[in-house]
Amino acid sequence: MRSAMHTENISRSGLLVAWKGEETTLPLPGVGQILTIEVELPANHGFGQKCIHCQGTVTRVAEDNEECPHVAMRVNYMDFRSFHDRLRAAESSRPVATSWMA
Repeated sequence: MRSAMHTENISRSGLLVAWKGEETTLPLPGVGQILTIEVELPANHGFGQKCIHCQGTVTRVAEDNEECPHVAMRVNYMDFRSFHDRLRAAESSRPVATSWMA
């Protein structure tokens, strides 16, 4: 599933995400599940806008706050990619009918 979320904390070996989708409620992952997350980085005029492509394993799910649980993951793989390439790939996978077509 794809949805924009908020990154709470990031390091070389881990990532903490506020698990609240902007458009819909997302099911919580289970401990041990492998996730792929892309973190949007601020634009740099010399390099353009980039994102960090992370793949990791869920290590903890904290449901302290019902409206916004937190998911912690250990990062197994991290790569810097062009943000615009990611947008083009997402646009090509969108359905032909859009929300204005009813």
